[in-house]
Amino acid sequence: MKHALTLCKPAVNLFVSVLAASATALAADVSRSDKSFIQDAYKDGLAEVKLAELGQGKTANADVKTFATQMATDHGKANTEMKALAASKNVEVASEPSVMAKGKMKMLDAKSGADFDKDFVEAMVKDHKDAVKAFEKAATEANDAEVKAFATKTLPTLKHHLSMAEALQQKVGK
Repeated sequence: MKHALTLCKPAVNLFVSVLAASATALAADVSRSDKSFIQDAYKDGLAEVKLAELGQGKTANADVKTFATQMATDHGKANTEMKALAASKNVEVASEPSVMAKGKMKMLDAKSGADFDKDFVEAMVKDHKDAVKAFEKAATEANDAEVKAFATKTLPTLKHHLSMAEALQQKVGK
């Protein structure tokens, strides 16, 4: 009996390996465009949090500070959800913002006072216009139902952020 179990062990191990590989393949079965959306949206979300944290620390304007605080909170929450979605789809995501986003933050960090506020809010308007466009596309064109649902669920918040940023831009100037 012991001999029979020894012979079966390699077969069982092979079966477990094939099963694990199949599960990984199923999890990774996400279209290239959905994978790109997940990766880009997550990286952009990281940049939004870092930019918001910069805004919280640099501005003396109470409205800008309140807006930056909400951006850090909302985008932090969305990033947590996006990272879980990425993991469930076996999609690797960045651990930090893009080099371009870091450069933009460095340029903003060199500013102060009203110049900082104006450029910070301008960046938030542009970033949220881009995000709304990307999430609208994913909400209608994503192949994966969970990716589509995430985009659809997140879109109203992004649109609200855009309208807040545009209203704030009217206060601080363009």
